[in-house]
Amino acid sequence: MKRLGLLLLVVFGLLTVAYTGFPTFTIKKVKRNHSVEIYPINFPPNDTFIVRMGPMGTRGIGGYVVATVTTDAGGNLSKTVYPIHPNLWGLPRIAIRLESPITGYYAYNWFYNTTTNGAPATPPPSGCIYRGFPFFFIRSVVKDTSVTISPHNFPCNDTFLVRMNLMGTRGEGGIVVATVTTDDQGNLSQITFDIPEALKGQRRIAIRLESPTTGYYAYNWFYNNTATVDVP
Repeated sequence: MKRLGLLLLVVFGLLTVAYTGFPTFTIKKVKRNHSVEIYPINFPPNDTFIVRMGPMGTRGIGGYVVATVTTDAGGNLSKTVYPIHPNLWGLPRIAIRLESPITGYYAYNWFYNTTTNGAPATPPPSGCIYRGFPFFFIRSVVKDTSVTISPHNFPCNDTFLVRMNLMGTRGEGGIVVATVTTDDQGNLSQITFDIPEALKGQRRIAIRLESPTTGYYAYNWFYNNTATVDVP
């Protein structure tokens, strides 16, 4: 019995150590005033998450509970489509948050409350057709040194300021660490950025890419710990 208990303890410890980084998700599909489907990345295994929705700007904190989901041993969510709460119908943008009352892990994002998953956007200077909005995942971090992102759906031929700031600011008004451009396919000219001196030692850091030309922006945050996450 002692050996079995020790074995279980060791296995549990290995499972705990095996999880690194933090959970995140992007918006996959929206039906106006009906439902939203997410694409989860790097969720911890065998955990439970409360799904909340609230007005834009709240990050879903204290929002309406629309579902409770669990993850399996591989970190896969038991459900990825959630109903939009009736009290939020009609809002142009809605915040969504998944938070675990057990481990404390959480992730949040927001979406346009339209069936096109974002209102048609104003074409960038090149005139190329563009819809939706840009977003990015955190791919890797080197503590107090740099962060590498995985960008998606960025408009083509545009210029973005890369800002970093304290957690909770969404990167607004942050320190400009780089200026990047996109090519005619929307690929960024640079995806690894230095963490500024003023933010070294911070536990969590917000990062934001914003275009002074078209107004497009995207933001995320990361733990200031050395880690790599398998993201698309």
